[in-house]
Amino acid sequence: MRIVQELYFPEHPTDEERAFAATAAYVMQFHPYGFAPVRRLRMPQMLQTSQADIPDVESSVQGAVRTELQVIRAERDRLCCELVDIRAELTDHRELQSELTQTRARVTSQDREIARLSATLDRAQARARRISHP
Repeated sequence: MRIVQELYFPEHPTDEERAFAATAAYVMQFHPYGFAPVRRLRMPQMLQTSQADIPDVESSVQGAVRTELQVIRAERDRLCCELVDIRAELTDHRELQSELTQTRARVTSQDREIARLSATLDRAQARARRISHP
């Protein structure tokens, strides 16, 4: 019985995770404030949003992306475990089917042996009757 479970190493992301991260980075270039509509007004330089506030907005979007990624990873891990369990059950089922086939073959063989021995016994009893009643 061979069970293979793919382990997850955060330092080695999967192709899907790399693609998701690249997409998220690309989207962040065009939507640094999230997906809410942004109205840019011409205001004096002092009234505009400071550069220190931008990382907070970016980090909240990145936090949402990270949270979604964690949910996806957890679901993937759960499904991987479920797949391992199902494969183990399938292997057990196949082993039981094999044992059942072997047991049926033994029963058939023993039935033939019983029939052969029964015929031999019948012949021996018939001979014994002929000898005792000449």
